[in-house]
Amino acid sequence: MNMFPNSLDSAPNIDNWFTFKENGKVRMVSGKVEIGQGINTAFMQIAAEELDINPERIEISAGNTQDKLDGGCTSGSQSMQTEGISLRKAASAARMVMLERAAELLQSDLNNLEIEDGEIFLNGTPTELTYWTLAKDIKLDKSVELYMKPKTADQKKLMGKPIKRVDLKDKILGKHIFIHDLEFDGMLHARVIRPPSAASRLIKIDTDNINKLPNIKKLIVNGSFVAIVTEKEHHALKLVDKVNNLCEWSNIKLNIGDPLEYIRNTAAPFTLSLDKGDVESATGSDISTETSRNYLCHASIGPCCSVAHWGDKKLSVYTHSQAVFPMKRTLSSIFNKPEDDIDVQHYHGSGCYGHNGADDVVLDATLVAKEFPGTHVRVVWSRADELSWSPLAPAMITKIDAKVSNDSKINSFDVLVKSPPHVKRPSGKNGEYLLAAEHISSPIEAPNPIDTPLEKGGAADRNSMPLYDIPNIRIRKQIVYDMPWRSSAMRGLGAFVNVYAIETLMDDIAHSQNIDPLDFRLQHSKDPRITAVLENVGKLSNWGSNKPGTYKGLAFSRYKNSGAYCALVAEIKVDEHIDLLNAWAVIDAGEIVNPDGIKNQIEGGIIQATSCSLIEEVKFDEEIILAKDWETYPIIKFNQTPKITVDIIDRPEEPFLGVGEAAHGPTAAAISNALYYALNIRIKQLPITRDRIISSVNG
Repeated sequence: MNMFPNSLDSAPNIDNWFTFKENGKVRMVSGKVEIGQGINTAFMQIAAEELDINPERIEISAGNTQDKLDGGCTSGSQSMQTEGISLRKAASAARMVMLERAAELLQSDLNNLEIEDGEIFLNGTPTELTYWTLAKDIKLDKSVELYMKPKTADQKKLMGKPIKRVDLKDKILGKHIFIHDLEFDGMLHARVIRPPSAASRLIKIDTDNINKLPNIKKLIVNGSFVAIVTEKEHHALKLVDKVNNLCEWSNIKLNIGDPLEYIRNTAAPFTLSLDKGDVESATGSDISTETSRNYLCHASIGPCCSVAHWGDKKLSVYTHSQAVFPMKRTLSSIFNKPEDDIDVQHYHGSGCYGHNGADDVVLDATLVAKEFPGTHVRVVWSRADELSWSPLAPAMITKIDAKVSNDSKINSFDVLVKSPPHVKRPSGKNGEYLLAAEHISSPIEAPNPIDTPLEKGGAADRNSMPLYDIPNIRIRKQIVYDMPWRSSAMRGLGAFVNVYAIETLMDDIAHSQNIDPLDFRLQHSKDPRITAVLENVGKLSNWGSNKPGTYKGLAFSRYKNSGAYCALVAEIKVDEHIDLLNAWAVIDAGEIVNPDGIKNQIEGGIIQATSCSLIEEVKFDEEIILAKDWETYPIIKFNQTPKITVDIIDRPEEPFLGVGEAAHGPTAAAISNALYYALNIRIKQLPITRDRIISSVNG
């Protein structure tokens, strides 16, 4: 199943995208969803540019399967590169249809017409025609591809200019409707009773005593899926532990002591991702690294939530899933219900930048709502559910063996990536990958997912291909399927560890050759866009100059080798802990739509990556995930965030490039490279904790 379809496949006509309303507004449809990245604002700006209207005229409908525009999954930093381009074409086509009709009515040449905020001008003189008067007798069921005529760079007025986020005002004022805020008459509330670990199953349940507990409307037992339903949410919350105490679950013992050691010793088959040149015959001095991280939680600030309603015919679902159309197909498969009888609508929730439990809670709510036809049922996960039952970001290991010639040039990179699967998103038949699907009385056995090939962006091996001028490169991967913990996509997928491995090794080689790390990277790149971000970040950060007691590190990557370019310098102070004082980033994302949106994405990525680099790590007791709250799984605090400076290189003639995951890998590597300057030690296992630093110093 293609998670990133071309939006024009499901929405080939102009009226699939735009409706010109009588009140002077424009209804715009989007197949992508807002998860905090500001995509709605960017899309409205693109449409307003091509339509020559004020962005405030646009009312956006995003992530609603009733609109039929299938944008696939909002992930992989794909939104601008896929739907952004399609949207531009659709808006330009709408403008051209309107202009052609206006030219016909005014008996004028098309070139004599201009548009200002939807009003038609003839040779600079106002006419009585507007989009909204024209729309009364124009049908927009016309092909986008036949009418599209996007503006050239010199015609654009809005591109590259900051505009206010359309969703922030109501969020700041507390008026915004999040998924958790939805209320329906007679709505019921449910909580799911969780087993102690992923493989545990229900052995016995004391239904008689559970049904005697106060405020229980219904106890639902479907195999090992156990849920309680109440009329008030706080009643359900109070009953969870009491009900769990009346359940007996199987106890699973593992033969896995250290997950990373288990991955390191895997016998999983090798897959060749890339074989460039001849690594085996390459000569030079040897230098290598092996970097790793343990499992991570998504740790979304707000817990997952969904509301479901089984009507006489329709199943309606309200969700903050990043993939409403794949969810629709998945529900159709699980319940053997026609897709046309299922509506899935997105509401904003807490951002997760990856596959957390937002999809899982949909199935929870739908299973419970099926027991109450005609009634809305709301399920909210607890903090413990959120941390220990969402899919984890997989632990992984990346090993690189390099050879360096006598002229200080890298002659070869031999890369080996070992990891559990990175993508287990629900996508339809035989691809459910949902938590409750494993627990119901007729469990759904989903197949092992295929790790995305490198030529399509990669998953475990994402960004394992260095963009430096290295003549001989081999990349292999081993996907480990026999780990007991659910894992799936988290921001960057394998790029986080792979960039960390490449960029820390680049510094190690530079130090071994007595070459400045910035100069060393420039010597290994002829790409002018790589050179530009590296040189600019050097100037921005005053590279080569350190304040007393502070140290700087540098790193670079281009996300998926097809998205935005990011060069980053981190400045740290090492005392009892590592303090990240400053982060400077230079971004090349092709044509800029909203610079504030790009900066917000990079700033958020740096902060999240800092947390993953210095703090976050899942710990286990046998199969049990110990992350239950912010004490057992701490994340970065406000007073630990650095001062961040982002500079953007605008390339208005170039295509849009995705920025959402561009800063993740470079942040981790730059911090590690700064630490190497400070203490002359290389921490190869993330996070870079005080204990690991002490062990390295003593070792």
